Amino acid sequence: MHVISFPRLICRLCLILLLAPCLLLARPAWALTPVTLQLKWTHTFQFAGYYAAQIRGYYREAGLDVTLREAQPGDDPLRAVLSGRAEFGVGTSSLLLARHRGAPVVVLAVIFQHSPLVLLSKSGGPSAGIHDLLDKRVMLEPQSDELLAYLQQEGISSRRITWLAHSYRPTALLDSGVDAVSAYSINEPYYLDQAGLQYQTFTPRSAGIDFYGDNLFTREALLNDSPEMVRAFRTASLRGWQYAMAHPEEIIQWLVNTYPGRHPADFHRHEARRMAPLLRTDLVEVGYMNPGRWRHIADTYAELGLLPSQFSLKGFLYQTKPAIDWLWLGGALAVTAMIGGVALYIHRINRQLTRALTTSQATLNALYASEARLRELNARDALTGLANRERLFEQLDTLLGAPQAQLAVLFIDLDGFKAINDQFGHAAGDQLLRVMAERMRASLPARALLARLGGDEFVAVLPEAAHATEHAQQLLAALAAPLPTCDCTLSASIGMACAPTDGHDAQTLVQHADLAMYAAKRNGRNQLQRWPVAALARD
Repeated sequence: MHVISFPRLICRLCLILLLAPCLLLARPAWALTPVTLQLKWTHTFQFAGYYAAQIRGYYREAGLDVTLREAQPGDDPLRAVLSGRAEFGVGTSSLLLARHRGAPVVVLAVIFQHSPLVLLSKSGGPSAGIHDLLDKRVMLEPQSDELLAYLQQEGISSRRITWLAHSYRPTALLDSGVDAVSAYSINEPYYLDQAGLQYQTFTPRSAGIDFYGDNLFTREALLNDSPEMVRAFRTASLRGWQYAMAHPEEIIQWLVNTYPGRHPADFHRHEARRMAPLLRTDLVEVGYMNPGRWRHIADTYAELGLLPSQFSLKGFLYQTKPAIDWLWLGGALAVTAMIGGVALYIHRINRQLTRALTTSQATLNALYASEARLRELNARDALTGLANRERLFEQLDTLLGAPQAQLAVLFIDLDGFKAINDQFGHAAGDQLLRVMAERMRASLPARALLARLGGDEFVAVLPEAAHATEHAQQLLAALAAPLPTCDCTLSASIGMACAPTDGHDAQTLVQHADLAMYAAKRNGRNQLQRWPVAALARD
């Protein structure tokens, strides 16, 4: 019989105790939790964030083995998630209606701040409109209730339309038996343009129906049973979206290599360009959803008789809760205790300093003045001296907080600046931005707030909206004047949104003005475009 000595037994037990935490923390491949995300279309850049989360290993780091299942004709992400065939899905704002019908769905995050869902119809001439869809054959994909709401808003009965199952082919509108199709403004137009088809785009946003798009969702039971897994999937997915929008070409090449023959690289680039103004990652954190915006969507459905008045959102919107990591918490408590000791020491030093400083009021005044100057510098754009992004939103929120606030937001983007910047160099470009900033400042009333967001993008806030159009025209004229630094001229495209008609919060107003500015560029540049706009022109 082999006898283990007591000292050796103690050594082995110690070794096991030392290795146990490592074994518990390790996440071997066989320990990954398998989950499925049901997409709502084929593999394209539309779902770039989820691909990035796989490519970069964010899902594996979260302990997940994720399958991204593309949609086949007739597939419905809602049914897939509710039936258990998938743990997560990508859906439209119709999830609200599903919740009302008793489907226990929970929205985890919003990807598109503005829905790209539109109706595309074969062109019927310059005078054709949405009412020409009466008695026509229309392909409709699942979860397209916002399009039905749009038709209802326009007084078009769905009974007057022949509905067809969607084929999910990007060129479905070319079929002889189809007059119109539901589509995404970022996708199908690429192939229709390639085919040379004349078509019209009808967007619900032209009727004031501005919903969220491509919402990540799950079922309530899964959230209750596996809250940590849901949180991990959501966090990893949003990390992937941040990476994808910052590195689109990397994801595009992966898509082309992984799914050869599906879509060309130019199609994915077309998607990426069109998605940027819908996500606006420079203004909004990916995944952000405003409960007030969901309330507005529910109220819009209620006005159309699709939801009861004041439909409760309780349980429908995911509430982020930080996970409790006890090891981290223990370390945090230790750090907190140490910080507390340092804080106590600093407090004592501060008391001594305060007693010393009170002996000289002049010194105190100088310190206060320096602090005020430092705060002012931190709120200014270093190049132009205008307010920066933080000061803009801070001041805009303050103005909107006033009773009966009626103001206008102008989103200003210089036309052709990049070409001049490339031709004459960045130093000349910086000087040019300073000149244009001074022209804008001189053209606007004294009470206006003028800020530079970055690059050649500026925002002006006019506290009184009554003469906003007149001031915008003055800006266009001033910016189009010849430049003293070079033998050339610039112009600007301006988008305008007004409170309270176009939005009640700073973020919404700036987004709407930005989208209106894009419409001004697409309509020929050097002009003003007022929100809301009709269907945006194609790239």
